[in-house]
Amino acid sequence: MIRVDLESPAPIEEQVAQEIRRAIARQEVVAGDPLPSVRQLADDLGIHWNTVARAYRRLRDEGLLIVGRGRGVMVKGSAAVAAKPRRELTERILRFLRDAITEARLAGLDQTAFNDLVSKELRNWGKDGQSS
Repeated sequence: MIRVDLESPAPIEEQVAQEIRRAIARQEVVAGDPLPSVRQLADDLGIHWNTVARAYRRLRDEGLLIVGRGRGVMVKGSAAVAAKPRRELTERILRFLRDAITEARLAGLDQTAFNDLVSKELRNWGKDGQSS
């Protein structure tokens, strides 16, 4: 479920958090599902446990996870995010889009190529929960 690219310029903590967000959005994990312990996931990924702990705390603060000391980590679900003010969610989505556009420009993609990537992902949105 969770993969990280140690060669990526993106911080590993953010990669872990984003992979979990994707799994929740695709309903690969749903409310009540347990996630691996901090140490187990760190061992599985070959990264420091504190990196996973920071990613879990970030997702807890976003309302996606329940983190209980000694009780493990559970998915709270995407419905918890929906309870946030719409403006806050819109701002967050816009930040992600701006970051994606910046990355696309830095990678040398033109607007047509970027639009093609976005269109492809949107076509996969309602399908089997998978994305390329």
